[in-house]
Amino acid sequence: MKNILLTIIQTDASANKSATRYLYKTHPDLWQQVLEKTSFLPDTALAKQRIWHIVNDVYEIPLCPVENIPVKWWENRYLTTSSRTAKQNYKWSKGDYANAHTEEANKQRQESNKKAVKNGRKYRNVETYTEEQKEKQRQTWIKKYGVDNPRKAKEVKEKIYQQAVARGCTPREDRSLRRLYYDAVWKITEENWRDHFDSINPERLNRTYNALDHIYSIQQGFRDCIPPYIIGHWTNLRVISLSENGIKGMRCDKSKEELFEDFELAI
Repeated sequence: MKNILLTIIQTDASANKSATRYLYKTHPDLWQQVLEKTSFLPDTALAKQRIWHIVNDVYEIPLCPVENIPVKWWENRYLTTSSRTAKQNYKWSKGDYANAHTEEANKQRQESNKKAVKNGRKYRNVETYTEEQKEKQRQTWIKKYGVDNPRKAKEVKEKIYQQAVARGCTPREDRSLRRLYYDAVWKITEENWRDHFDSINPERLNRTYNALDHIYSIQQGFRDCIPPYIIGHWTNLRVISLSENGIKGMRCDKSKEELFEDFELAI
């Protein structure tokens, strides 16, 4: 069964790599064997999660090495730990931070911070960060990267992407069409959040306790083949409480006609 599954995965020619998702239709007998082999998983488990267990010969849900509880399935793999705290403790136990907080390292860090503040290269709070200093920083970035923010530079974006892949993020070529659509929408969304902050969030609500919501949902935008730059446009964004966002789910609070009308009026 394992070899058959590997062959199906390797020869998957579908646009969004969905052969395993529809295994129950294309190979019903094989799918029944998969279900029997992975009966320890909940009924809501995805096909790719079940197949991961068979391909990797793992017949139990992995446990967090720190808290010893089952870890979550994410995209195409299991997370290493069950929480952020457990992740940090796990890194400490492996010695990843062995030299980060020695007496010598702490002293060097303190001296460096004092020197940076004294020379004006580092500021203790936003209020002391003047427009002149901001402009100076922008000019430095433009001179060095060709853009007013280093995160906009192509080489910096690529470096961040490669680091994410190294940490386990799914490479672009292996992502589904739906995932690529969501990525594109959120990229445009964050740009609009920076450029039109006052229009989106006039009350300046903190996103720690509130959610940045797409009034016409991303899910429906994907289903309706609406371009990402319209779904992620500032006219389709608002800030609502986390509870409201949870209740809203994939509901659209404006019609498709209103979505396009708001976008056209703003450009």
